[in-house]
Amino acid sequence: MALYPLATSYFGVEHVAVLEHPVLGTALSIPGVSEHAALVDVSLEPDTYTNGWRIRSDFGFLGFLDEVEAAEYPALERLKNSFAQPQTIATVEVVDGEVEVAVSLGLWPWMVPVNDQPQGTALLAGGRGVLIDVAAGDLSSPQLQRMGTQQFFVTLEDLSGTAVATCDDMVLGPCGDIASLPGLRAAFEAASASGAGLSARAYTSHGMLAVDIPADTATTEEIFSPAVPPLRVPAPQPAIPAAAPASMPTPPEVWDHTVSGETIVTALPTGSRRPQGPHAQPAAPAAPSQTASPQQTAHSATPPKASAKLAELVSSVPGEQSFSWRVLPVAEEPGRYSSESARVRARRVARETSHHRGGNHRK
Repeated sequence: MALYPLATSYFGVEHVAVLEHPVLGTALSIPGVSEHAALVDVSLEPDTYTNGWRIRSDFGFLGFLDEVEAAEYPALERLKNSFAQPQTIATVEVVDGEVEVAVSLGLWPWMVPVNDQPQGTALLAGGRGVLIDVAAGDLSSPQLQRMGTQQFFVTLEDLSGTAVATCDDMVLGPCGDIASLPGLRAAFEAASASGAGLSARAYTSHGMLAVDIPADTATTEEIFSPAVPPLRVPAPQPAIPAAAPASMPTPPEVWDHTVSGETIVTALPTGSRRPQGPHAQPAAPAAPSQTASPQQTAHSATPPKASAKLAELVSSVPGEQSFSWRVLPVAEEPGRYSSESARVRARRVARETSHHRGGNHRK
């Protein structure tokens, strides 16, 4: 597996992971570790037994990351699938009688670049962060927002004494005056002598870009860092998002309709016409609610006739009849009495005229 160097710091700040499973025998075998902290080069090897990573040094295994700890660095899976072995540094020291192993793994969104190092360039070491003036570059605001939080490689060019960052043939913006950056000035002088270009690690977050260049106090040996090999597995997103297509303005709608003269021009009326006055309006018909139906009119005009059934009922009453005759209203439906009192009276007369058979039986 090829070694893949990781960034040991971001703008001069280290982010380490303290191992929970150190190998004490290997850590204590490092010369002088009991007196002062030791800085050693380490590499990470996949551990198929624990589904984690083993930390290997020149003195042996210093410890390992278990599956839970390795899940905090998902970018390591891309390196594993690319058959790349991460390379970084570790600090081993004895603190309060306990051995502590701190591996410089960084922050996982910035851990692995999303693109490859440009060919024919020397990679600068980090130590000082410089913002890129994106307002003077070719990136649009939507592109900056879609870049999110990531690390990618940029190429630095000397444009009349100003360092300009580019990526994929796109100008990102100026980084600053080379004369005011001692570490960058020394890097350009060394690159001009060898004829190689310069590349650096750039970081983006919240719509801002910054490039990591050597510190002002960096020596000649500390200006450059080891080259980074390309990975087999590409990143899920490109370093520079594609620009959104420009929206075409909607043309105004123009309506054009031609009508022939024969369809709209007719002959004008000729001759004399007698003026006519207003005609008398016919009387409006009565409202339906005010107009009486023929049945209602006939019923109100004709007095009610005596019912033969009622006359027969009255004549069947036994004894002397001292009743005075008056006409009762008759129900419209045949076989019905006009009122409840007439029906009760008829039942009473029928009981009195019936023959009793004894008991409570009634005919």
